[in-house]
Amino acid sequence: MLELTQVEAVFAASLLGLIIGSFISMLTWRLPRMLYLDASSKAHSLTLTRSKCPHCENALAWYQLIPVFSWFLTKGKCLNCQTPISVRYPLIELSTMLITGGLVWYFGQTYSALIAIGFSWTLLTILIIDIEHQLILDSLSLPLMWVGLLINSQSYYVSAEQAILGAAIGYLLLWTLFHSFKLLTGKEGMGYGDFKLLAALGAWFGVMAIPQIILIASLSSLVIGGGLALFKVKKLEDPIPFGPFLAIGGWSSLLLGSQLI
Repeated sequence: MLELTQVEAVFAASLLGLIIGSFISMLTWRLPRMLYLDASSKAHSLTLTRSKCPHCENALAWYQLIPVFSWFLTKGKCLNCQTPISVRYPLIELSTMLITGGLVWYFGQTYSALIAIGFSWTLLTILIIDIEHQLILDSLSLPLMWVGLLINSQSYYVSAEQAILGAAIGYLLLWTLFHSFKLLTGKEGMGYGDFKLLAALGAWFGVMAIPQIILIASLSSLVIGGGLALFKVKKLEDPIPFGPFLAIGGWSSLLLGSQLI
């Protein structure tokens, strides 16, 4: 069996993160369009359709698909039509690289690291789609919930009972807040996807983690929302997706409350 030093393992994980980040950047672009936004979109396949410039639809050569580096080599422009390419692509790739390498550094070369990486890749995908489209897709949040319940059937993070209660109470808590707010104001304060995401996080970390996740999500939304308003990126009354802040709460539970094996 190949033995790696900690530095080598982190480096290898970071390279893997770059590759997966490229896939996540493609997935977050295509999946919501396939399912909700544009049923007639040519992005009808997640893996079989070649990547193209969204403006001129020119197929990209292999050297234009190298994570991060291709964006800088082309100066952030399509080589065919010279239209600027969104910085979202290198940002997603770099974020995935840092998360993957960071988790291997934090957990070491353990099964905990593998589980945390899979959890984080899924959560990052949910976060990006919610930021860009204010959608939390069932095709991502529900599998995340079922995997959490499956893992905790062996009491990995919490007992099976705590995981089931976490999923149920996580959903019902936000469902109750949503309908109470709507009854009082006539407005919808969040989407149903937020209920399912908190249910998924409850399935992973148990019912006792729900208050911590909600608290961190609420505080981070106030800080980030206030910062966006301060710098005039958004107005205070503008809606912002809550999913990314739930994701922050979920990562906090992963790092602060998980068990190493």
